[in-house]
Amino acid sequence: MKTSLRYVSSALLLLTMISGCTEPQVKLSHTDLSEQLNQLNWFSYPAASQTRKPLQSEGSLELPFTETYLKKRHDLLLRADLDNFAETAAQEAQYLSIQQRYPERFLPWPVHLNLPVIAQAHQVASSQMDAWYGYVEARLNEARESKILLNRVERQQLLDYLTSDITTQSKAAQSLAGYLASYRVRSSLGMYQLPNGKEWYQSKLNFYSGTVNSPEALLGKLQNLESEAPEGAARVNFSLTPPLVHQLLAACDKRAGLNWRDGFVSLQQTANQCEQILTNGERLFAVAMMEVDLGVHYFAWSQKQALLALQSRLALNEDQAFVVLKDILFFPATSFALLRQITSS
Repeated sequence: MKTSLRYVSSALLLLTMISGCTEPQVKLSHTDLSEQLNQLNWFSYPAASQTRKPLQSEGSLELPFTETYLKKRHDLLLRADLDNFAETAAQEAQYLSIQQRYPERFLPWPVHLNLPVIAQAHQVASSQMDAWYGYVEARLNEARESKILLNRVERQQLLDYLTSDITTQSKAAQSLAGYLASYRVRSSLGMYQLPNGKEWYQSKLNFYSGTVNSPEALLGKLQNLESEAPEGAARVNFSLTPPLVHQLLAACDKRAGLNWRDGFVSLQQTANQCEQILTNGERLFAVAMMEVDLGVHYFAWSQKQALLALQSRLALNEDQAFVVLKDILFFPATSFALLRQITSS
């Protein structure tokens, strides 16, 4: 018994010494956090390439939402020295931390990114891509058990990325394409149908709009703005890329941000500090986008309802309206970064 107690005491003493020698994690400044998030999210929207520093090692690239990626991202956000961040930067870091609570990790392929093409440009090894294709399939299958499902537009977008050139060179990609071909999507397009989807969407609304308003209140505000607008459909020229909010802010000085989904641009800051005033057509375009965004993601609008609303408010044919709808589906609530601009003009 004495020997056993002596052993336990020695072990506890050793653990105490080890823990005492362990250095605490160094807090990250905003600059350091930004740089490391840029490195981790190398696959992100190309608009970030102008501000992203060169990658240190192509061989150490993590593909999105693998377990290693998720851990690295969580650790980086946990180490943010928020007390020394500017208020808007701290809010953005907190928003990114909150997003980790929601089902995003079970949908490991960001549907707005053509990962096979991006990975090829960065010379990611085929073996690493094969492992990732297998991970995506397994993760989507696991997500189904929790009723986390792609919508039909998302599924089709992923299938469009998996071209015959990709699937003939990779059995894992071929397997994923077969899985997606028979994949049963959720019945609605909007986020509201996902577990905690309405709460997830509300968190995005709060962040991008910079306010805390219910979807009902925001919809009423938008409808009032629409009723005050001149008769006739708005006309705005736009292209397939970049995302539409970036196009509406093209004349503004970009403010750097931490969110890779926004190309490391702080959309809200960029909009709020922009010296350029939206034209009447751009303002009506933004109002229509926001209204359909709310309709699809919160109020259960169907694809038909959404396309009809876009075509009736904007001078778009069906194909053009579908491009706008895809933007709304792939970048939920981001159009609300323009809310202050359209309500103050």
